[in-house]
Amino acid sequence: MLARLRLAARSYARLDRRIWTLAGVRAANTMGLSLVLSFMGIYLVTRRGVSGVEFGAIYFVANLCQAAVNTVAGRLSDRIGRRRLMASTLLARALVIALLGTLVLLHAPVLLLAAVLICSSSLRGGFEPVAFAVVADLAAPDERTAGFGLQRMGTNVGWAVGPALGGLLASVIDYGWVFFCSVVPLLLSAWAIARMVEPNQAALREARRAEASGSAALRPAAAAPAPPASAASRGELSLLLACALVFSIVQIQMFSTLSIYARSELRLVESQIGLLYTVNGIAVLLLQVPAVALISRLRHERALVVGTSIYVCALLLIGAADSHLALSAAILVATAGEVVVAPAQQATVAELGDPARLGRAFGALGTMQVLGVALAPLVGGAAYDHLRHEPMAMWGAIASLAAALALGYARFGALRRRRVPQGDGP
Repeated sequence: MLARLRLAARSYARLDRRIWTLAGVRAANTMGLSLVLSFMGIYLVTRRGVSGVEFGAIYFVANLCQAAVNTVAGRLSDRIGRRRLMASTLLARALVIALLGTLVLLHAPVLLLAAVLICSSSLRGGFEPVAFAVVADLAAPDERTAGFGLQRMGTNVGWAVGPALGGLLASVIDYGWVFFCSVVPLLLSAWAIARMVEPNQAALREARRAEASGSAALRPAAAAPAPPASAASRGELSLLLACALVFSIVQIQMFSTLSIYARSELRLVESQIGLLYTVNGIAVLLLQVPAVALISRLRHERALVVGTSIYVCALLLIGAADSHLALSAAILVATAGEVVVAPAQQATVAELGDPARLGRAFGALGTMQVLGVALAPLVGGAAYDHLRHEPMAMWGAIASLAAALALGYARFGALRRRRVPQGDGP
């Protein structure tokens, strides 16, 4: 295992510098946005009188709009290039966040605030899938899991800093002015992307073909892969995208449903609930390198099943938890599943997608993930409304959804192994 860990660490060291730049941009971007957006619900509900249903409706529409933009942005980046689209999206979002801060200071109508919030969320769809496509462009197949894992680490660094700093700033200055503080890291992110060299997609595709043909020449004739079956790979990709939607529904329960359940049923205070997410953020940073080592040992399709099975255990542990410490342990287990499933899923999409149109593949992945985010509160809310007084039944119902997801990933792995012999591929 130590050898695998050293190999995983070397995978990070070999990554293109632009992948590291993207991870830094994600950290700065996430920190800037979480300075303010993590408190937007509290502002709308407690200071502007918005009901919980109305707040949920605003974010449901925002997620649907982001899902639509994901697909369009992924396809557009294949045509006009990645760098220009990412930089312009980040710059536009900085301006929208500044506008939102102005509206908060002016106590603008809630309907206008909601429209600008939806616009901000939609602009996120112009960055996320395109950035993942850049990682797939620049990382060799055996480095992609590390590349996607690094992006997740960058995001979690932003989440570890942003909400805490935002709460501190909001305690000394008006909430509206905090938005202008968040604009600074967004502008720095746009500047960093604008300076980044555009990936030469044509040259990268030729290099990948050369690597593939060289690897095939070194293998015995009997182990040479079968001719690519595009219809079969499209079927596998469709199944993987459906699984991504369900995984997103399951994963978001850790944020949407868990906080409500912990406050109302376990009587945890807000500071204790905040610490749960600190545990999640720190655990991602500590576990991501070992997770990459595990994925390299298991292959992607098996890692997806293992990671989802870990999630099943974590959800059952939440149902059994009766204290903050027990709930923290359950979050730690859930994070172990998260750091395995997320990069393995993204690396597999890169394998199955058309090398000439990876933006389209990651746009589709982003769309399914955001649809899952939109549906997650509905699924978790239904379980909470009917079963919250029976914790094992409530979280067991959600765990059954994760178990069904594990079966879906197992089916995907069976289809994948049938088309690609076990000795081939990453």
